[in-house]
Amino acid sequence: MRRHVVSLGLLVVSISIHATPVTGSPAKETSRLGRAIDAYVAPLVAHDQLSGQLLMARHDTILVERNFGYADWELRSPVTPETRFCIASVTKPMTGTLAIQLLATRAIALTDTIGRWIPGFPKGDRITVSDLVRHRSGIPHELIPDSEATRPMSAADMVEIARHRPLDFDPGTRSQYSSGGFTVLARILELVTGKPYAQLLEDRIFGPLGMTHSTDHDSQALLPGRARAVVPGAHGLDNAPYEDFSHIVGAGSVWSTVRDLHRFVQAIVSGALGPGPKYSYLRDGKLDFNGLAGGFVAWCEYDSVSGVEVIFAGNEQTGAPELLKSAIPELVAGRSVPAPLLPEPRRGAPDPADLTAYVGTFRLDNGTRLVVRARDGVLWANNWVMLPSADGSFFSPRDYGAVRGVKGPDGRIERLDWEQRGQVYPAPRVAD
Repeated sequence: MRRHVVSLGLLVVSISIHATPVTGSPAKETSRLGRAIDAYVAPLVAHDQLSGQLLMARHDTILVERNFGYADWELRSPVTPETRFCIASVTKPMTGTLAIQLLATRAIALTDTIGRWIPGFPKGDRITVSDLVRHRSGIPHELIPDSEATRPMSAADMVEIARHRPLDFDPGTRSQYSSGGFTVLARILELVTGKPYAQLLEDRIFGPLGMTHSTDHDSQALLPGRARAVVPGAHGLDNAPYEDFSHIVGAGSVWSTVRDLHRFVQAIVSGALGPGPKYSYLRDGKLDFNGLAGGFVAWCEYDSVSGVEVIFAGNEQTGAPELLKSAIPELVAGRSVPAPLLPEPRRGAPDPADLTAYVGTFRLDNGTRLVVRARDGVLWANNWVMLPSADGSFFSPRDYGAVRGVKGPDGRIERLDWEQRGQVYPAPRVAD
């Protein structure tokens, strides 16, 4: 009998961990990788730039585990293996896995419209389950701004909000990343099964895989080991603005640990969750999940050629996790990687007139508007601080970007060049 396999056909970004397969005994490999990672992250940890958990495995054997920074920076409570982090958009493949399982039993179909379960949803007779999982629904990525996401919400609540938000484009006509679409999908899964999203996760993923430190967001319940997020501020670290992650249920609401995420990744690549998730998320032998929300950072990578798996979850939004992510393939291959260098800060307070020259609104090619304001002796682009550097540029700690102002003929700053890992993203001024 031919086996029925369901795959969402989701796009997965390629990674390069397989560049050089790791060789040698597990003990030697563990020792070498541990020393290499410790040496690389030492300056980042020393400068309070890295906080979270890191796990590296090869062929399901854990090689290295490290915990950095503090679960609570105010209380100076160190991160431990039991610390739980919001994993942001790494929630989406969990929601996708639930959908694939229901697709496999024909409880739903990719061609089903959402109007079947949510009558009266705008253009719901044209938005399909396939559109939701492939980010082609037109439902906005952000249903409410983070600044308003301060109270508990249910998937049903968020669907009601989505009803009153205009679509960004006609369903199925193009692709645009949408957390809102996955929140609507989570509600559909609830209606199909008659169970809350949190219970579906527990019954179908967390319980079977032994993910004992994973749960959907509940800000009112006591969650042992829950981390608090911090973000770079004008004079060091600040608490991240409070956000109740229930407003991104199904899209960014799960809390977990790297050990539990390791179980999830291995269940996908081994087929333990069924053939559908494996075919959907393991593309060309590679898996790559990323998440960023409210000061929390998470990512998972796996490559079948080397068998190497790397997982990170953290509670400090800086560019350090991405630096570490880029360095790991070289460290795995046994190549030396220079220790990361942070830019030298400018000595003394900058002239207020120098800062004022940058004040205004700039726009990146992708449409993102950067509203630049001077506050506390530094510049802010939206809510991202830009610290003055000794070379005359500004340093964005959240992404380790170097920001340089380009003057026009009249000496006015007419463009910002935001450089990140060798790539320059120009942002011309569009308003004062």
